[in-house]
Amino acid sequence: MRKFIFSYLFWFALLVALSCAGGLKFKDRNFYDWSGWKSFRKDAQNTAYLSSELESPKKLLWKYDAKKPLKSSPIVIGRMAIIGSLDKRIHFLDALSGKDLGTYKVSSSISTSACGENAIIYFGLDTGRETFFAIDLKSGQLLWKEDLGDLSSSPTIYENKIFVGSFSGDLWALDKNTGEKIWRFETKAPIFSTPAFSKLSSFGSDDKLLCFGSTNDYVYALNPVTGRAKWKFKADGAIYSSPAIKNGMVFFGSVDGNLYSLNLKDGTLMWSFKTKASVYSSPAVAESLVYIGSNDYFMYAVNQKTGKLCWKFETLGLIRSSPIAVGDKLLFGSYDGNFYVLNRFTGKLLWKYQTKGMISASPACHEGKIYLPSEDGWLYCFGP
Repeated sequence: MRKFIFSYLFWFALLVALSCAGGLKFKDRNFYDWSGWKSFRKDAQNTAYLSSELESPKKLLWKYDAKKPLKSSPIVIGRMAIIGSLDKRIHFLDALSGKDLGTYKVSSSISTSACGENAIIYFGLDTGRETFFAIDLKSGQLLWKEDLGDLSSSPTIYENKIFVGSFSGDLWALDKNTGEKIWRFETKAPIFSTPAFSKLSSFGSDDKLLCFGSTNDYVYALNPVTGRAKWKFKADGAIYSSPAIKNGMVFFGSVDGNLYSLNLKDGTLMWSFKTKASVYSSPAVAESLVYIGSNDYFMYAVNQKTGKLCWKFETLGLIRSSPIAVGDKLLFGSYDGNFYVLNRFTGKLLWKYQTKGMISASPACHEGKIYLPSEDGWLYCFGP
């Protein structure tokens, strides 16, 4: 009997310790507000575009050592920068100074980005049993967690739902407040593509569509309420790229080397632009241009309506980092370790910074500062 009681107390104590291990305590409660770069591609349409003007970065403001390679992209909520790492931690930093505000320990590496809304962040783990989490930044407490299997896409939020893709090929829709599973859509191949959401109002309809790609070569458009497919389009290769939606068009890249434009309403092909190697990068769309990187070492700017090349810029490595467009600047990283800032209308190089590792993740921008992760394990912050 004593042996049983001892065993029970031991496992109870261990459970309590584990449940408290990831707790966060922020001394300053003013770090979170409603503004920021709050998801992998900035907004629900995955445009990765900010219209506000950005003064060209000229110097490194600070850098933070995460100890392990950074493959996920940061988000910024108010004065807080947040990034997951291969060291099995979510890191919380003062976005102005780079000061370490605390970490949240988890059971697996993190190579996808978090997303946030109303001082709550949502993020997934690469592997494990309970792999998707919601944390309240105000209290520092875990709100809920769900078992979704190994996760491979960054999540996106729209209205009361959150959407995320898994390595097993399932796209999940969850209630963002409770974590309750609402529906699941099966593709039977890993989903690395972050879903994009849009209305069809430009076609005189109030219908809503959720678009994402799968490594089974298809892009899907689903009804976000029911999870039922409205249409699908087959490329000639796997799709890792996250689609961007603008002006009734869906843009994405494929391992077949093409940048595609589809009609959002029915998925018909508008045009395709051929690069000279596989495309893993996700597009940024701004005004009349769409931007995407390729494994052929080039960053491309293509006319949204015609699919004609506007300009291209050559780096010294693969470009799997997804570009972001801010004002008249285009910002991205390369496997050559450089962070590049270009004039997005001409492709002219304005500034670059050499890190000590490959750059596969994408930068984030908030209030004139650029946050860039590198596989050298550092998160860099640049400014004028």
